[in-house]
Amino acid sequence: MQTNPLFEQTVTALLGGDIICEYSASDLYNYLALPNHQQQVAGFLEQMNRTLRQTSNHDAWLCAYSDLNAPEAKAAVRQQFREATMHMEALVQFLRIQMMVEASQRPIAPGEQIREGQLLERISSVPSLEAKLRSLTTKQPFKTTRTDSAGQIRTVMTKLVDDGYLKQVGTSGSVYQATAKWSWLYDLMSFIQTHEGIRDDSDEEDPQMRLA
Repeated sequence: MQTNPLFEQTVTALLGGDIICEYSASDLYNYLALPNHQQQVAGFLEQMNRTLRQTSNHDAWLCAYSDLNAPEAKAAVRQQFREATMHMEALVQFLRIQMMVEASQRPIAPGEQIREGQLLERISSVPSLEAKLRSLTTKQPFKTTRTDSAGQIRTVMTKLVDDGYLKQVGTSGSVYQATAKWSWLYDLMSFIQTHEGIRDDSDEEDPQMRLA
């Protein structure tokens, strides 16, 4: 029986830990938009102790372990959690800088565009933002020996692309679009806040995350 290439690509991406959204992989996202395709993919994943899930905003697909009591599942989840939280402080610091640059009260949302030149122009004109950028680039995964703002920003943007948070738009290499991996990060942050008992239940609190 001939295998559907999109089925194979979707399953491979999910098992590889990819977050599938309309911005990161539109063909795979559109494939999963059909209920019968969701059922086929979910049925296949179930055979390997995996389940098909969406982010809380329903803007991305990912797979998770079905039975966390399985020894291999526990070990894998612990490792994934360690890797995800290792760089969270730096990611939050980047989000704060981006919110200051845009004078926004909300963090980056999937689909938003970020222009490297505009980011550089605004950061370079505000000494406090330049200081925050320098601080950010002393931390992993954004650590660099570059001392100029342009080089530091390029390092940050390149790493965000490599890690799946941004996707380059066009051929200039200086315009980026946020993917729904940010939604996954916000879900993870909410999980940590809830389970560590530090969530602020204020009515004015952003339900996705707290950055202030």
